[in-house]
Amino acid sequence: MFLLIDTADLHDIARAMEAFPLAGVTTCPTIIVKEKRPFWDILRDIRSLIGEDRMLHAQVLGRTAEEIVKDAIALREKVSGKFYVKVPVSLEGFKAMPYLRKEGIAFTATTIHSASQAILAAEQGASFLAPYINHIEDANESGPGMVRQVVDYLNTRHLPAQILAASFRNVRQIMDVLSAGAHTVTLSPDLVWKLAAHPMTDVSVAKFRNAWDDFYGADKNVANLP
Repeated sequence: MFLLIDTADLHDIARAMEAFPLAGVTTCPTIIVKEKRPFWDILRDIRSLIGEDRMLHAQVLGRTAEEIVKDAIALREKVSGKFYVKVPVSLEGFKAMPYLRKEGIAFTATTIHSASQAILAAEQGASFLAPYINHIEDANESGPGMVRQVVDYLNTRHLPAQILAASFRNVRQIMDVLSAGAHTVTLSPDLVWKLAAHPMTDVSVAKFRNAWDDFYGADKNVANLP
């Protein structure tokens, strides 16, 4: 499944799970603090809601490599199921990655803004690479172009890392990076709904319903026809 939702709001997660093939949930410190609840309670509630088999990504906050590793160990110990520690691609983050790999802690390299950062993280053993597409394009660079570069490198080197593209402004950006080879995307709740919506679909459904109602009656569906 290619779709994750980028939120810690349980209501939004539940709505998305009802309608779409949701592979999991990503969070970040900015999203977490919006909930104004204890950190561990938020992660436990998300895990309880989505089950053990869907992915959950949560970020370290340590400033040094040593602190990042300690945060990652704490997260892995307290969060069950299919869990990935998000590690920024700062210098200290890169320094921490070999230790996480040694400890068997699966991690997602986040805050990626260049192909070179993604490639370095893939070589360090990242399971997922999270480029910030909107930020990349705001810097007048091509998000899809960067994704293609990284995908080509992963294929050439036979590396198992997958691209988990993040930070989008609109549906066009999402479709462009998926067409460029991104394996997964994580979307804010509003973009999840927009991905599935089109005004002409609503028009078509309304036409079908009106024609049906005129002949069979507004109180009838297929299941309750005589």
